[in-house]
Amino acid sequence: MSYSSNLASNRAVLYANLGQALHNGDKFPQIFDNVADISPDCFSRPLADLANAVREAPDTPLLEHLKQSSLFLSWELRFIQFGLATLKIEEVFARLCEYYVMIGQPTGRLMRWTAGLWGLLSFTGGYLGYVLAPEDMALWSGAGVFVMLLVFGVLVAAPAMGGWVAPDSGFWRLASWLPQFRSLVVARSVYQYLLNLGLCIQGGMDLSRSLKICAKSEPIGWLRQRYQGVASDVANGNQISKAFIASGILAETKLTAQPKGHQAPGGKLWEPGITDIVRQSFTDQLDFAARFLPFLLLIPLAVVWVYLAIQ
Repeated sequence: MSYSSNLASNRAVLYANLGQALHNGDKFPQIFDNVADISPDCFSRPLADLANAVREAPDTPLLEHLKQSSLFLSWELRFIQFGLATLKIEEVFARLCEYYVMIGQPTGRLMRWTAGLWGLLSFTGGYLGYVLAPEDMALWSGAGVFVMLLVFGVLVAAPAMGGWVAPDSGFWRLASWLPQFRSLVVARSVYQYLLNLGLCIQGGMDLSRSLKICAKSEPIGWLRQRYQGVASDVANGNQISKAFIASGILAETKLTAQPKGHQAPGGKLWEPGITDIVRQSFTDQLDFAARFLPFLLLIPLAVVWVYLAIQ
């Protein structure tokens, strides 16, 4: 996917438009044509192609068309599959939109700081190339290193942004080995899991079936296995609260937000007061990550400037 396709703000608009089209009563595949006209340019062609593909093969399940499209990320497809299975696709589009809105501001801050520090790193690399090169090649060497680093930054921007916005990316899988980032990964998962669970319960499903369906919607494998363990324990007669405690999920969810004073004790896990706490905890930790990660670029900067200082 392109850099613009991975931007949280653009993906939020995409899912807001899809949800609004469904709310207005549009049907597939016409919905894709209508949304293509009002969505960011990076989505217009894929949406039009998707609409044509659905028309040409109407007997193919919609989910298969979505999987073959270049439009949707793998983790989003799990949520969409959940929405189709529960007949809550409009609500799922709203959930996906909300996710990208939540990460939008931290992502913007991350982009600005990373771009600035990468520019400084490129300048520093160019200066180092200038200093170390033979005198007759110093200017060309410095300029070459500077341009090379800038071009490299542009080339990795799209996959880096994709790794940041997709919760099941390799970046987050590696980051989850660190306690602070693991708590962030789990908080995001628990929040979206509880929202999905609430949709199922409100739709009239029994708890046991709801837990099984919601477990499948989790994009991260090791968390999905834990949710499946919760579903199995509840199916065997255990209380959901005890099953969650036994799974270890709640122990790894760092709650930075506090319950509001009017929140009644003993609420169900999927009720708004509890999900709001998890949501705020997720956004707090995401904000920290977006502030912290760009400053990792200061490490090579410091190394280079110390090296230059002692020469």
